[in-house]
Amino acid sequence: MVTRVSYLLMLPDEILLEIYKYLLNAHILYSFYGLNKRLNKCIIGYCCHVSLTDITCNQCRYLCRLVLPEIGYHIHSLLISNCRSVLQGKIFSQYFSHEISKIFPNLQKLILICFTADELDRFLDTLNNLNHLNQIEIFDLLTDQSNLLQHVVETNSKRFTSIKFKTSYSDLPTSLCSNILDLTISIRKLDKLSQLLSCIPNIRRLNVTVDDITMMDASFDHLSPLTFLNDFFLRCYDHFWALEELQSLFSKTPAIEYLSLQLSSQDVSFVNSEQKLIHILPQSIRQFNFGLRYFYDELEEIDQNALIASGFLMICLIDQNIQQAFLHTIPYRFPLLNISSSMAKQMSSYENYENVEMFYDYHGMDLAETFSILARCRQIKEIAIQSYEKNDEILSVSQPLLPLPNLFYLKRIWLLHSSREYNALKAILQIAPNLSELFIAFDNLFPILDDKDTCQILENRIFHLLILRSAPAAPTQLTEQFVPHLRTIFTRLRHLQIDVTNGIPIESITISILNAFKEQSQLISLVVEGQSSSLPFVPTVQNLQEILSPDTSTIL
Repeated sequence: MVTRVSYLLMLPDEILLEIYKYLLNAHILYSFYGLNKRLNKCIIGYCCHVSLTDITCNQCRYLCRLVLPEIGYHIHSLLISNCRSVLQGKIFSQYFSHEISKIFPNLQKLILICFTADELDRFLDTLNNLNHLNQIEIFDLLTDQSNLLQHVVETNSKRFTSIKFKTSYSDLPTSLCSNILDLTISIRKLDKLSQLLSCIPNIRRLNVTVDDITMMDASFDHLSPLTFLNDFFLRCYDHFWALEELQSLFSKTPAIEYLSLQLSSQDVSFVNSEQKLIHILPQSIRQFNFGLRYFYDELEEIDQNALIASGFLMICLIDQNIQQAFLHTIPYRFPLLNISSSMAKQMSSYENYENVEMFYDYHGMDLAETFSILARCRQIKEIAIQSYEKNDEILSVSQPLLPLPNLFYLKRIWLLHSSREYNALKAILQIAPNLSELFIAFDNLFPILDDKDTCQILENRIFHLLILRSAPAAPTQLTEQFVPHLRTIFTRLRHLQIDVTNGIPIESITISILNAFKEQSQLISLVVEGQSSSLPFVPTVQNLQEILSPDTSTIL
């Protein structure tokens, strides 16, 4: 009998490139770079955009020590994330803080995720003499710090022309930022918008989110015209906009071609037969995306025929229970959708919602109520059900559910309320083949633990699990006895977060996790939240890493 042995190197480059499509960028570089010249040449395309995310600390050190110095000349964009492993940024700085410009001379774009303000401050100070670095993106800053945005603007000798600061709020720049052409930012107060616009006279593309509630009128009469602004996105739901306020803003933006607005209002001028909004838009507009939460007194205020006949086709979804309407242009081009279950039943065909990537619950929806939305948002990536007004109601396991198409793009589910939705969650798991992150209250997870078919789905897919504490009155609480069961089901976990606040002491659940998962070599991060008991011993990060794995980031 002849035994045939196949080697990876026997495969043609075309097959190898197909294999690489199933791997993360960092894993390709870690596994294949440096083996031989042929493989180095085959993966050269993966050297241009490097992502240091979802890797262990030892893998990160290996890449920083042996791979990145070799391919640094080819790197055009670099992503460093502390989101799941809190040490990535520190490890990178240990190796390159004094010679970034020498190792990465052609770096053009830098993405930093989940840094503290102090860590970010120190990291920015290392960015010098990078002649091609003109783009920076900063997401999910963990702490606030005044003037941090000003520091970003001044970094690398003011070479940044594109800044995406989608993170905690920061003070606005204190000086003119003539270098900024593309900016994404969140600001606290609407009255700061005029101040921001005055600081960026050469802006081409601007994305602004205003979150805090304000009753002050917005005025832009004293602002100098932004003659270069071509693409403008404004999201401000916590202010009731009047048509005159938008007219004042549009008068200062004469060159806009792409305009996106997500607003709230009580001004009938937005919904009556006159359609004044269409008449005040800048004449240069080529594409107009509009989403409006309209709070009405009488339903007759809304002229739906006029909306349909307007220059930019709109539809109106109405919820009479809350006296609110949601108007939006067709197709809906925003990534985030927030509507009530009553509005969801009035949505048009799925072709109009192909851009929706995230749905967050609105007015206390349960998971089953989102099915009419999911049936139309077929490219959705994330579902978040974080509150539920009927906390005392236990949903019936026989509740009829709408049929759903396969949700190939769905990767993350948040199900953080305490009402059990066993059937709805099981139905989604069956049609979401790429779901990999599950953030769930223990009350919702508990009924699944005895369902073998569902457990098999979870075993094959979930690599990031967050378990929120049970409600105080829940019949079953998360205790040490369930930890081995979790280990048996979630065999592919790389990231585990457990919250036992107001439950058992943190020491006992932590030790149970360590004992159950100590053989889980691929576990990268462990986060345990809760209260300490009066015991004299509280595990430290060093203790945990000695027991669990030197490659696992641990947070208590």
